[in-house]
Amino acid sequence: MTDPGSRTRGLSRADARAFIQAFAAHAGRKGIAAMALVAAGAVLEGLGLVLLVPIIGLVLAPTQAGGWVATLIGGDAKAHLTLLLAGFLGVMIVRALMLRWRDIALFELQNRFTLGLRSNLVSALAEARWERLARLEHARVTSLLMADIGRISSASHFLVQSSVSLAMLAIQLVIALTLAPLFALAALAALVLAGVLMRRAGPNSALRGARMVEANRALMGSASGFLGGLKASAAQGASQRFAGEFDVAQRGVATEQRRFMRSQTNTRTMLSIATALAAAGVVAGGVFAGLTAPVLIALIVIFARMAPLGIQLQQGAQQLVYNGASYAALRAAEDELRHDVPMLTNAEALPPGAIEVASVSYHHGTGGGGVADASLRIEPGEIIGIAGPSGGGKTTLIDLVSGLLTPQSGAITVGGVPLSRSGWGSAVGYVPQDGFLFHDSVRRNLCWGDPGCDDAAIHRALAVADATALVARMPHGLDTIVGERGALLSGGERQRLSIARAVLGERRLLILDEATAALDPDSEARILNRLAALSPRPTILIVAHRAETLGRCPRVIQVADGRVREKPRAVPVR
Repeated sequence: MTDPGSRTRGLSRADARAFIQAFAAHAGRKGIAAMALVAAGAVLEGLGLVLLVPIIGLVLAPTQAGGWVATLIGGDAKAHLTLLLAGFLGVMIVRALMLRWRDIALFELQNRFTLGLRSNLVSALAEARWERLARLEHARVTSLLMADIGRISSASHFLVQSSVSLAMLAIQLVIALTLAPLFALAALAALVLAGVLMRRAGPNSALRGARMVEANRALMGSASGFLGGLKASAAQGASQRFAGEFDVAQRGVATEQRRFMRSQTNTRTMLSIATALAAAGVVAGGVFAGLTAPVLIALIVIFARMAPLGIQLQQGAQQLVYNGASYAALRAAEDELRHDVPMLTNAEALPPGAIEVASVSYHHGTGGGGVADASLRIEPGEIIGIAGPSGGGKTTLIDLVSGLLTPQSGAITVGGVPLSRSGWGSAVGYVPQDGFLFHDSVRRNLCWGDPGCDDAAIHRALAVADATALVARMPHGLDTIVGERGALLSGGERQRLSIARAVLGERRLLILDEATAALDPDSEARILNRLAALSPRPTILIVAHRAETLGRCPRVIQVADGRVREKPRAVPVR
């Protein structure tokens, strides 16, 4: 594992600005409205504090009514107190309603922001080239979509809360400056000191945040590996080893959380002690300075409100830096995925015609082979077998023809149009050896690529895949749950359902990559015969090792050591 401190150190100043700018851009006009509610709530808070001064004066000295209250409203002390209390109550009611609207508006901003980030990452995954997806660590994606998005949500929450705290602090400082400028300046100095402490804690928080990103990724990797290998680990008696690795990973996460929590509590403790000393100084200084009791009490109330807000502001900034490391990781992943995504606007369907592979080469950078100078013409509706040793380049060839890979040299055209320009889209049906099924019903698994398919189309596809009897004997038919990755089915049953899904819809190219390897020869023969009888028949590429499978293909292509050569066959599909 790389050192997270060297790869990313959380939010630098540029990263912080990027995060805040992204949040502000997302907020737009609704953000301006929310900030107006924040300001209104702070002003009402300040107005309530202003009203406290004459109220306290009247309570302490009811016979000494006067000042601006008497000038403004006249009457005796009881009338003054009644009106002031009514005004204070009205301000507090309006403030409570304003805070309700403020909190709802801020929550919606925060929620939409994180939903948008998750959607953007998923869109980047959907649009990324297969070359990048094939190298992408699944645990990294899972961690980003779950743990890191959650931490970004926390970062945006603390950003919003910090804006609220800042607005309230500003209003209270204005009031304090009006009542006692010297004491307000002392409070401002305390806030500056808190900012210095926050700045000194920032780099540690950034580094801990980056380490937390790595720890969460390790935890997700351990969990996905354990779940993906449940059957094999159980059969080999290795389940406890997996459990031990998971325990180590989760302890790593807990350790990073503990370190950050201790850092926060240490800072909070120091600030709490400092504010307590400052509060005592305000009281003592006010008494020696001869401030009136109402003003002194109001200052104590203001300071009592400012101290927690200052601590909350400092803690929020620390949390923003800590959790913001996840934002940097998310943007890095999204930029990586979108780095070479072609901008396909108004893409049109490929025209009818032959697939032409002209002097195509593609070499994997990891030493995994590829194909070199491959040339091939495939007519519409042809059935072609693709044979060759493992690692010889068969998968690379079909990935090129299907559009998953872009040739490094040479060109692939369909009907005379470059394949790389628009791709096959939904006109491709692809069936790997280990058919992908998710934990849902047969119906949902079959209609995954075509949500609008009806039962008649489903049953036609099941008949082609020789799966009608299979579904008929299931307890709930099409609504039977197949288990995670189809664990409740045999390998051959998973392959039948995968083939049925692949032929649903209007396919022009059907790729079977060892898709019948788990079937007996008779079942395989029935399926291939039914595929050959489809009208209109898609072009069918069959990757296989078994001689019986290849013997049913009118044409066989041999791929070995990256070289492609044809072996014309006279045997028709039976």
